[in-house]
Amino acid sequence: MQKKILLIEDEPFQIEIYEKAIKEAGFEIETLKSGKEGLKALEEIKTQKKEKPDLILLDLVLPDIDGIIILKKAKSDPQLKDIPFFILTNYPALELEIIRKEDVVAEKYLVKADLTPSQLIEIIKEWFKEE
Repeated sequence: MQKKILLIEDEPFQIEIYEKAIKEAGFEIETLKSGKEGLKALEEIKTQKKEKPDLILLDLVLPDIDGIIILKKAKSDPQLKDIPFFILTNYPALELEIIRKEDVVAEKYLVKADLTPSQLIEIIKEWFKEE
């Protein structure tokens, strides 16, 4: 069965690149372009109006709601906390260390500028192998 990935990202160029790479790798992808859409999707997953994704790729810098709020909401909810999150951001490593210390628990923290789309796909595939 195809793994479902939910991408929460607001940059059109990034969306295009990630969607193409993820589809070509054989995964199903849904993209949300704002924090509000992300929170709405979490609520729909919680109430079973939407299928739970196998992985959420989350940008921290969104135009309306900070990605950290989305992550904290999901990880504090018993019905959502088992969904794995990969943070995709352009925050430098030092800032990511500060974020990690704020009890914001994601499965992986990835700096976009340090990854090609194919490297991201390899990380995702490796994650699903280890599950």
